[in-house]
Amino acid sequence: MRFTAFMFCFLIFCACNANTGKEFTSLAEALRAPGLVTSLNLRNKELTELPEEIGTLVNLERLNLSGNKLKTLPAVLFKLSKLKYLNLNANKLTSLSAEIVGLKNLEELEVGFNSLKELPAEMGSLTKLTRINAARNYLNTLPASMIKLTSLTIIDLSYNQFITIPDVLTNLKKLKALDMSINKLLTQYPKTLKNLQSLRILNIMRTNITGVKIEELKKWLPDCTIMI
Repeated sequence: MRFTAFMFCFLIFCACNANTGKEFTSLAEALRAPGLVTSLNLRNKELTELPEEIGTLVNLERLNLSGNKLKTLPAVLFKLSKLKYLNLNANKLTSLSAEIVGLKNLEELEVGFNSLKELPAEMGSLTKLTRINAARNYLNTLPASMIKLTSLTIIDLSYNQFITIPDVLTNLKKLKALDMSINKLLTQYPKTLKNLQSLRILNIMRTNITGVKIEELKKWLPDCTIMI
């Protein structure tokens, strides 16, 4: 079990460490030369809102807003079309705007530890996404449009309210790691799950998928480590 947990963490680590260039940690400093800013880290700043001026950071590629108190996001944020990494973990978000469609170059999206009950239908437009973290929300379904996320390799849906593994994910042939752990209502999975032959890690710890079902999954996905 220790080895498989390490494997999962290693995949996440690799996905999170593509940062290059200077990282700004002050919005005021970044706004002095907005065209030069490609990375901005405003983690744990007690922010309750973002100023409209953040929209002037037109070359921003990485934005970390985790650990704040944001309930809403300004529309200008979704016009930062060069963003590749957006971290909104641990805020007070109850929804994501349909305007997220503007983030055409987004590769990594972190929205864990919020109060989301659904993801926007427009998620399917973010076709460059390779990783999504939506852990610790109130999700029980995914938008059908996510079938278009053919570059997705890692998705964390742990600590949500899923009853079944979403069928839409079974069309994502590049998916390598799927975390459904601590979905205590999870009892089912679609037969199409066997399509995920690139899957290497499936975490279903502390779910109600047990016994014969686990054995069936092992037969369907012989090259996948199933964490139980």
